[in-house]
Amino acid sequence: MQNFLDTLFDKYKEKYQKSISHPLTEELCQGVLPDVKLFTYLVQDLKFFRLGLNVFGKTLTLCDNEKSAIILGKQIGFICNDENDYFEITLRDIKSKSKEEFESKCALMLKQEPTLPEVQTYLDYLNYLVHECTSYAEVVTAMYMMEKIYLDWAEPNSSKSHCDTLPFKYSEWIRLHSGEKFSNWVDFLRNEVERSVISDEDRAVCEKTFLQTLDLEISFFESCYVYRE
Repeated sequence: MQNFLDTLFDKYKEKYQKSISHPLTEELCQGVLPDVKLFTYLVQDLKFFRLGLNVFGKTLTLCDNEKSAIILGKQIGFICNDENDYFEITLRDIKSKSKEEFESKCALMLKQEPTLPEVQTYLDYLNYLVHECTSYAEVVTAMYMMEKIYLDWAEPNSSKSHCDTLPFKYSEWIRLHSGEKFSNWVDFLRNEVERSVISDEDRAVCEKTFLQTLDLEISFFESCYVYRE
């Protein structure tokens, strides 16, 4: 008998494949994503990261299992250190090396860091999770999908021979979203979803969240990839 999440992955197989094979992440993993596109993506993703910490906190608040709560707490500490450092180092580096190009191609993004409309829609959803959502099943499903998508575009590329030779701005982002520790974290979230989805209402909410997060991730990638000034 299939687990509930397996049925959703089967049902939305094509859309899920689209979410993990977008040109933005494909080019990032190949080390050919232009700095302008990488910069736009990271500026937008940093907004997501900052608000996402609150989603972690909300998940921890709603968690009804002591052992699970400890794992969630430890992961918050990890992302506050490693991911935050990546944003700080990479944004500083590519701004210093490509400033002239950015001033000619994305001056507004460089100076004002506007939030793209599709990204704002995603941030609005995160705000809903933080301030209005009262369902652990719902918020942990959203977290699982966010992390699962990143694992499944990064992991296949982490073992390729060229990955270790890529510049830090590419290789470190792949490393942060692949490997045994990250895979175990995503497996933990999956188990939490399966544990918390009990009723028909839970299943309906989980499916809606599953699909909504897929759509938001795809739109996020696409909006950053096609951004022009």
